[in-house]
Amino acid sequence: MQYQHRSNKFGSGKLNRRFFILAAASLSASLIFSSCAAPQAPTASSSPSAASPSPVAQKIKVGVSPVPAGEIMEFVKKDLAPAAGLEIEIVTFNDPVQNNTALKDGAIDANYFQHIPFMEDYGKRKGVEMYAFTPQVHLNPVGLFSKKHKSIADIPQNALVSIPDDVSNAHRALKVLESTGLIKLKPDAKPASPKDIIENPKNITIKEIPGAQSIPTLPDVDLAGITGNWVVQSGMKTDKDALALETAQDPIYAVTLTTLKGKENEPNIQQLYQLLRDDRVKEFIREKYQGAVLPIP
Repeated sequence: MQYQHRSNKFGSGKLNRRFFILAAASLSASLIFSSCAAPQAPTASSSPSAASPSPVAQKIKVGVSPVPAGEIMEFVKKDLAPAAGLEIEIVTFNDPVQNNTALKDGAIDANYFQHIPFMEDYGKRKGVEMYAFTPQVHLNPVGLFSKKHKSIADIPQNALVSIPDDVSNAHRALKVLESTGLIKLKPDAKPASPKDIIENPKNITIKEIPGAQSIPTLPDVDLAGITGNWVVQSGMKTDKDALALETAQDPIYAVTLTTLKGKENEPNIQQLYQLLRDDRVKEFIREKYQGAVLPIP
């Protein structure tokens, strides 16, 4: 009986030692395995690099005249384009011919400074096929201005009058002159030129000059036909300083976004046009220019 008791005690100790040896071996194997195993890749939820990338902004390079087109484009660039995912690079030209040349040569994607008749005339003369978006964006009305006289009635005999030298804007200035009674044009003249004057009661002399020269030469003439973009740039107010003013009844002379034919469906150009037609742009034009520049409905 005593022997049996010792035998059980001995057996129990032996089992305990065996259990300890097995447990230790298991722990060592576990540690060895874990130290040799390849590190686990982080899951998508814990890794910043696995997050969906933000969309890349579309880019567009656009040519503008300084005022008002350049100011309107700056508003679009800063206030509307970022939320629309569009990155705009603005290139300013004082010379409209250089602006269209840059478009022709591919230096810019589009431009925003011209109306359709000007674009068509340039295209015919230079062999460039362009596309103008409609409805247009804004109108720079042509007005008659003077530093020497306070009204049309004060314009003297043999007065010197300057008008733009490009075909479409010359026509517009002549039509405003006709509306004052200073001249009369052939009824079917379209576009009209000084050669189409059939009545000139005050025998005024009309001189065609580049639009950019209309403000600098204003003190030297009795009257000048000037488009609204040059007037705003000079600091004058079209609606307050003009002795006569073109109405906005004919939107063909409104300024719009232009690109080369065949590029009009490119997403970045389409996106820019939609932003230019946004109601917030129209409100910006109304508030900033107070009638000197008119948004197109």
